[in-house]
Amino acid sequence: MMHEKHSSVCYIFREGAFSPVKEGKLFRNDFGLDLFQYKGAIYEGRTGLHMCPLQEAEHLDLFIKSHGGIEQVRQVIESSLARTGLSPRYARPDEKKKDIFPPKEKDENRVVAKDLMGNKHYYYRFYNENGIELYTMEKKREFFQTIYVPCDGFMVGIDQRHRLEEVLKWLPTLEHGIRGEIERVFNESMGDPKRWADLDYANLLGRYYEAKRHNIPLEAERRQREERWAAERRVEEQRREQEQQARYDTAIREAEKDILTGKEVVNREVNGKSLIMQLFREHGISVPLKTQGWIINALHDIRYSPESGQWHYHYYKNNRDSTKMFELLPKLSAAIQTKQQFEEQGAASPEVPAAADEDEQDMEL
Repeated sequence: MMHEKHSSVCYIFREGAFSPVKEGKLFRNDFGLDLFQYKGAIYEGRTGLHMCPLQEAEHLDLFIKSHGGIEQVRQVIESSLARTGLSPRYARPDEKKKDIFPPKEKDENRVVAKDLMGNKHYYYRFYNENGIELYTMEKKREFFQTIYVPCDGFMVGIDQRHRLEEVLKWLPTLEHGIRGEIERVFNESMGDPKRWADLDYANLLGRYYEAKRHNIPLEAERRQREERWAAERRVEEQRREQEQQARYDTAIREAEKDILTGKEVVNREVNGKSLIMQLFREHGISVPLKTQGWIINALHDIRYSPESGQWHYHYYKNNRDSTKMFELLPKLSAAIQTKQQFEEQGAASPEVPAAADEDEQDMEL
């Protein structure tokens, strides 16, 4: 079958007729069958009939075996030909794809061109009242699109489309055109050791490596400047971290002192964290997860009475009371008192055990 002459156009048989398909692609096989793939399926070339899904064709030998072998498949094809007739793929063997699918009319305003570094893109010409040849990279009229002008086989971006009126006034004033202006600006840069030479312009002018050499000291200076800025940022970050830690340490010490002297401790934020919740964490007191949320969002203040050893606290309205606070607060006062005793004796404070991970804590309020 494969020796019979046929055209490059593939036809499928549907709704009682042959229809050409542009995306038909030859499917090679070892059984001498003319097969092509189209939209995820395999079709037989002489009949145009659907044969199998593309996935099954990956193991065509198994598919054919499951349908009685190659001779049986050929008999099925011959039987189908009696019903469908021969595909135009064979009836018109000299037919070309361009005869059936003529190429689209070329868009004269769409061109392929290189940017200043030699990369190719599509550009679209747009018309203006001055008749100057201008392009954008997108066909649609976007306000901030870059305007390009052709120059020595390159496209040069000169401004944005919302400034078109100024561009149309500026371009005719260039005595030597856009290339002359690029060369003027580039030469000025090359003549000043403190000025960066534009590598895009250098590439257009054939002076890329000359510009790279010119920029070497400036690149070194830029790296040094960036390293200096990075070092300054690190110093500033360390200073901020130290200030935050100092604020935190001071707030914890003052809160501990106020508790032992019977003063009210307001649950304010310290470095974005709840002061009272941090007191529990500083002293290794495990707090159930839901109670943590209650302390952070509902608790206003706490007060300890050194004379009676009793605790009092206030919380915001529209919140339920906590059943755990009167279990937790005595642990806090005991931990603070123990810490004070060690400090008065000049000994190191006892090692505080780490609080349990939140996901392992009791969910009870």
